Amino acid sequence: MRWYLGVRCQKCHMPILFALDHSEGAGKRQALSAGKLVLTCPLENCRHQADYTGAVVSRFQKQPGKPNETGRNNESNKSPKHKR
Repeated sequence: MRWYLGVRCQKCHMPILFALDHSEGAGKRQALSAGKLVLTCPLENCRHQADYTGAVVSRFQKQPGKPNETGRNNESNKSPKHKR
């Protein structure tokens, strides 16, 4: 299982993964600033698109090759992003 950074969909609350967590879930919490973060939910029946720039970023564990399956019990929150 690999660790990814993601947010929860504003509509269906499922994880939207957007980056590999290179610390493998054990990294120090730090404020991230990636500029504007607009994401689309990957679920076929949702596909909600929203601006997640100020959203809380969490860590999710997922099996490689299974795009919509995350380890829901293997989630840890990171601090919210700060705008510069």
